[in-house]
Amino acid sequence: MIEHHIDIPTADGAMNSFVVHPEESGPHPVVLFYMDAPGKREELHDMARRLAATGYCVVLPNLYYRSTRDFWLKERTEPAMAHMFSLMATLNAATTECDTRAMLKFVDAQPYADKTRIGAVGYCMSGPFVVWAAAAFPERFRSIASIYGANMATDKPDSPHGTEHGFAFPQRPVYHKVAAERHWERLHRLFGRTLNPAA
Repeated sequence: MIEHHIDIPTADGAMNSFVVHPEESGPHPVVLFYMDAPGKREELHDMARRLAATGYCVVLPNLYYRSTRDFWLKERTEPAMAHMFSLMATLNAATTECDTRAMLKFVDAQPYADKTRIGAVGYCMSGPFVVWAAAAFPERFRSIASIYGANMATDKPDSPHGTEHGFAFPQRPVYHKVAAERHWERLHRLFGRTLNPAA
């Protein structure tokens, strides 16, 4: 695997990002990985590596770059959570469009990325972001996956998720291995069907 820690230029500044892809057999289909509210961190880098290991070029940006290059929620204290919520409040459909435009321009210029096969995944906070991204650039995305998207899933019995919110993150207390593995199987099946990494 090849990993890059790079700055992607956007209309609002330099968006520090983690990019990972296989060393050979490129160009690879692209997955834009929109972070959850606790920020871009090693836990998400590991999840990006897991996707990339099956044949994808994964781009994981720090969506809080307008305010900070290195926020990630280290502990769930009241002040830390308040800071996280203040950062979340800076993101919306317009910032998502700006950031997605920059990521698409970036992957278009990379020889290891197949700009004709692009998907996206968002978790929690960024669940709606992937929907906004696909709506803003419908001709660019073959598929998107919103995993327990914020304000898209609830604690009610008819919610589209059947376990605790955040179940796919291995470092969370609510991590549920069976559900997390099912999420990986379905995500790989979706991207395999729509992005065809073996092609």
